[in-house]
Amino acid sequence: MSPHRYGPGTTMAAHGDDHAPAMAARPHDLLRIAGDTVADPGLPGWAAASLAACPWAVVRRAPQPPGRIPIGVRGRERWQRQAALVPAHAVTCRVPPEDLTGRRPRLPPLAATLAAVAVRLRDELDDDVAWGPIGGVGFELATGQPATHPGSDLDLLIRAPRRMEPALAARLAAAFAGLPRTVDCQVETPRGGISLTEWARTGGPALLRSRHGPELVDDPWARA
Repeated sequence: MSPHRYGPGTTMAAHGDDHAPAMAARPHDLLRIAGDTVADPGLPGWAAASLAACPWAVVRRAPQPPGRIPIGVRGRERWQRQAALVPAHAVTCRVPPEDLTGRRPRLPPLAATLAAVAVRLRDELDDDVAWGPIGGVGFELATGQPATHPGSDLDLLIRAPRRMEPALAARLAAAFAGLPRTVDCQVETPRGGISLTEWARTGGPALLRSRHGPELVDDPWARA
């Protein structure tokens, strides 16, 4: 693995799509990595120890060289976030956020928040729009390793293949604002990710996070 720093943001998983091609991994998916690939002398000591104890990482949004997947490794501390590249053949399991919607976090406020989110999204979203928890909650749900604390937010991803109207985004943002824990929701478009609250407020332009970096776009669903 080739180490690089990456920003905060990350994700749990005992079941998963063991037969899905590793190269099909998308940002925010969680990957289990074969144990013989985690002892990378280029990684900081804490990152190597974290992978040895829990060989899971999150797919990050970055250019993807042939045969390699950009990942983020998380440690115990908030500042411990490390970017790396892992060989695709080293991935033994992939768990996308939408596979975690039936699970409940161990902390009651987060569990109540996720349950309320599930009800709201079931009523508002079309069947082809997938969603799931990411960040610490997602990591905890996928791996079984504690990654949240009483003050943790619920990070959420909505995969929207078609344009989400700002009015719908505004309804969701208003509903999330009244929940027990803060909900930080990203909307994944075919071009990249945008903030639900920003899209609800502006309807464009919006800051799009793509694998090539951030850019301001009028329509996150329009072809580049």
